[in-house]
Amino acid sequence: MGVSSSTVLRFGYIAVIAILVFSTIQAYRIQGIVSEKHIGIYRQYVNQDEALSQLRRSIWLAGNEVRDFFLSSLPDRATILKAQFQDLDAQSRQALSLLEQLEPTAAATRSLRLKLAEYWSKLEPVPESMASAGAPAAYQFIQQEIVPRRNALYDALQQISEEDQAALQRSELQFADNRLDAARKLLFTLGLCVVLGFLVAGFSLRHAARLERETAIQYEEVNRAKGEMEQLSARLLELEEEGRRRLSRELHDEIGQTLAVLEIEISHAQLLTVDSPPAVRDRLRRARELAGKTVQTVRDISLLLRPALLDDLGLAPALQWLLEDFERRSGVACEFSEEGVQDLLPDSVKTCVYRVVQEALHNCEKHAEASQVRVSVRQSPDHIRVEMEDNGRGLELNTKGMPGRNAGLGILGMRERAARVGGALALESSPGRGTRICLQIPLAGLAGSSVQVAAETGVSA
Repeated sequence: MGVSSSTVLRFGYIAVIAILVFSTIQAYRIQGIVSEKHIGIYRQYVNQDEALSQLRRSIWLAGNEVRDFFLSSLPDRATILKAQFQDLDAQSRQALSLLEQLEPTAAATRSLRLKLAEYWSKLEPVPESMASAGAPAAYQFIQQEIVPRRNALYDALQQISEEDQAALQRSELQFADNRLDAARKLLFTLGLCVVLGFLVAGFSLRHAARLERETAIQYEEVNRAKGEMEQLSARLLELEEEGRRRLSRELHDEIGQTLAVLEIEISHAQLLTVDSPPAVRDRLRRARELAGKTVQTVRDISLLLRPALLDDLGLAPALQWLLEDFERRSGVACEFSEEGVQDLLPDSVKTCVYRVVQEALHNCEKHAEASQVRVSVRQSPDHIRVEMEDNGRGLELNTKGMPGRNAGLGILGMRERAARVGGALALESSPGRGTRICLQIPLAGLAGSSVQVAAETGVSA
């Protein structure tokens, strides 16, 4: 089973995020290790330097204390010197132990311990053995016994210090190598993350481009289907109007005339049956009345299908008759006004206006519960404008200007009719405030259409 693009993208992004997290952790770990090593090197060097300084101080103070012993004339100078030796010896032993812990295998440290022990072995008997020595003997003791051993200790300490400096430099170099190696590993990880990120980004861009192409194709298909549906809807409306026109003509011209002739024949038959029994005359009278009602019904149906006034007399008389019929049928007071409406309008415009007004009146009768309806038609050189207003209960509209609930197809059909001729239909309403419908249709090609209609009807434009 194939893997979908979204799955690949998901795993790719997860991999990139995982590598970024790993790189962050690795960088933090490397930084911690580097800092710890650096601190360790610095701490060891400081401790070694402190131990060496303590040893130098103890050695130097011990020599000074011996010199002061020979120069002093105090009776308890031997006791004081012993106490000073004990204190300095303890300090030197502590510093030497620390130094041995830091460098347990260093030969210089072992040599220092031997020299330091020899140094103190010469100093410890001084309070008893040199208590009564004269100045020449004291000077000779210091120069022959103390100074050489002290210088040897200083040389050993200097050697250890130089070795510590060399060890510090080696540690720094090793630290730099380790840091460089860690930086290489981190750069490799980051480079891998960047490469993987580019791969995922490239795949994402290709996937997005493919989706965009598919969306564009689907959008074109939807637009094409929408255009085909609009053309089909327009064609259906044309066929419906044509069918209504033909059926209206057939009802009016054929069936209506046949029924009128039948009514006339029944009237002639009534004249011929003056001496006939009353039952025969009553039957003929009822037949004549039935024929008259049937003629009127056929005419009404013909007018509802396609009023002949719309084709014969124009838009304004057809709308006037429509409102009068609506007022007679529903009892709602109607007011009609027109201004500048020409007789020679394109058939599509006349049909659109008539059907929109017819549908609006139907909705008003069915839903509005209005007591008054006003319809006005105004024509200017560039457009025709129709306004319909009632004082009914109104309705609630959504943000698109359509009824929010229980909305039928009437308003949608009116808008489709308006859009078919390039017009626009606006609906204004609110609960309890009535409804106002405004239809506006441009008449850019009105002159050409009027000439064409005039040529077809034989009337001069």
